[in-house]
Amino acid sequence: MQRVRESAAAPSVAEKIQQANLATIRFPADGKLVGDWKSGERIAQSGQGFQYSDDPTTPAGANCYACHQLSPGEVAYGTIGPSLLGFGKLRGFTDETRRYAWSKIYNAEAFNACSNMPRFGHRNILTEQQIRDVVALLMDPASPVNQ
Repeated sequence: MQRVRESAAAPSVAEKIQQANLATIRFPADGKLVGDWKSGERIAQSGQGFQYSDDPTTPAGANCYACHQLSPGEVAYGTIGPSLLGFGKLRGFTDETRRYAWSKIYNAEAFNACSNMPRFGHRNILTEQQIRDVVALLMDPASPVNQ
C-alpha cells in the first residue's frame, strides 16, 4: 500500500497565503479578548453545528477536544493538533499571548497556510463572544488548561 503524503505549500506561497489570512483577522471593537473560561470549556466540548441533524438555530461548538488535549482530567481527546495543556502558563498571561490566541482561533491559516484547524471567526463558525470564551479557557490561570 502506498502511503499518501500531504503536500505543503512552497515557502513563498505559504507566506503569501498567511499574510492574506492575517489581514482578515478582526479583533473586537471594545478590545476585550477574554470572556468566561467555563463557557469556553462548554464550547470546547461541544461538537454541535453544521451537521444535517443539528438545529441551525443553536450556536455551534468548537469541538476543540477532537484535535487537542486541553485539560489533564480529560481522557478522550484528539492528537491531530498540539496539546494545549498549560497554554497560558507556559506562554505567559500577557496581552500579546491573548492576541495570538484570539488570532489563531479566528483564522489559523494566518499562522500555518496548510492548517487543518477551522477558521472559526473568519468562517463565522463561532461568534465573537464564543471566541472570547475559548480564549479565556486557554488564558485564565484558573481554567483547567492551566492547572
